[in-house]
Amino acid sequence: MKILVIGGTGNISRGIVAALQSRNHEVVLFNRGQHADPPPPDVRVIHGDRQHREDFEAKVSAEDWDAVIDMISFNAEDATSALRACQGRVGHFVHCSTVMTYGPPFSGINLPETAPLQGTSGYGLGKIAADSLLLAAYARDRFPVTIFKPSYTHGPGMNLHRQVGGDGSWLDRLRKGKPILSAGDGLNYFQFLSSRDAGFAFTEVLGRTDCFGEIYNLVHPQARTWDEWHHVAAEALGVDIELVHVSQETLIAIAPKRFGGLRGNFGHTQIFSHEKLAAALPEFSPQIPVTESVAENIAWMDKHNLIPDSDADDLEDGIIAAVRNLPRIG
Repeated sequence: MKILVIGGTGNISRGIVAALQSRNHEVVLFNRGQHADPPPPDVRVIHGDRQHREDFEAKVSAEDWDAVIDMISFNAEDATSALRACQGRVGHFVHCSTVMTYGPPFSGINLPETAPLQGTSGYGLGKIAADSLLLAAYARDRFPVTIFKPSYTHGPGMNLHRQVGGDGSWLDRLRKGKPILSAGDGLNYFQFLSSRDAGFAFTEVLGRTDCFGEIYNLVHPQARTWDEWHHVAAEALGVDIELVHVSQETLIAIAPKRFGGLRGNFGHTQIFSHEKLAAALPEFSPQIPVTESVAENIAWMDKHNLIPDSDADDLEDGIIAAVRNLPRIG
C-alpha cells in the first residue's frame, strides 16, 4: 500500500512509520522537515506546512493514496483542509484524536467511545471539533475515516512524563538518588502505551472497511498507578526510588505555574475501555515490555540532552524538606 503520514517524525508517528516499513508498505511523509531526528533514509518526504492550506492541499491531492494517517490535525480547520486534499483520492483516512475529548472532568472509569465529550482544554476541544467534522463527512459522503483516541503514549520523540509535570530533570534526580514528589497518594490510575505498540494498531487497521466511520480508544488494557509508573522509570535507570507524597492541592498552592497542570490532566484517574478496539483488531495486544519502552524513551532524551541538571532548581528539594519537617501528631 502507498501510505501518506501527515507528520511522521513525532512520538507515535515514529512507531507508525516503523510498523509500516516492517510490512513493506510504501511510506511517504508530509512535514516541515524540522524535527531533530530525520526520517529513515528510504522514506520519501514531501516538505510543507499544513497551515499553508493551498500548498498543503495541492501537494497532497497531486497523488492518490491507499491510506492517509493524519497525526497533526488539531482543530476543525485542519480537518477541513485534509478533507479538501483527500476527498476522492484516499482509500482509508485515519485521524489521530485523543482521550482528552472525554475530559477532564471525566464521567467515570473504563470509559467507552460513547462516553460524553466534555473536554475543557483547547487541545481537547479542538480534537472534538475535528472528529465531529470528519464523522459528518463519513455520514454525508462515506468519507472513509477511522478515528483513534490514544491516551499517554510514550517513546522516543518526546519527554518521559511524571505525574506532577515539569521537565526531564526528575530523571536526573533519580540518577542522583534524590527523592521525587508524587501527587496525593500516588494511586491515580493511567494507561501507558508504547509508541511501537501504537504504531502496530495504526498499521493493522488500514484497509479494514468495517472500521470506517468508527472511533476507537487506543490504550493499554492494563492500567497502572502513577507510583507504579515512577517505579518503572527507576527500574529502567537501574536505581532505587524514594517517593514523597504531597496532596496535589498543596502542590498547586505552592507553585501554581509548576503544578497547575495536574488539574487539567495527570491529576485525574483516567481509564478508558479497550474492548471495542480489541474486537475490531483481535491481533492487537501490546507486546513491548514497559521497562524496555521507558528505557528507549530515556535513551532518546539523553541523546538530545533533554534531562536537565536537577541541582539547578531547588523547589522540589524545598517542598520535600518542608514536608519532612512537619510536626508529628500523636
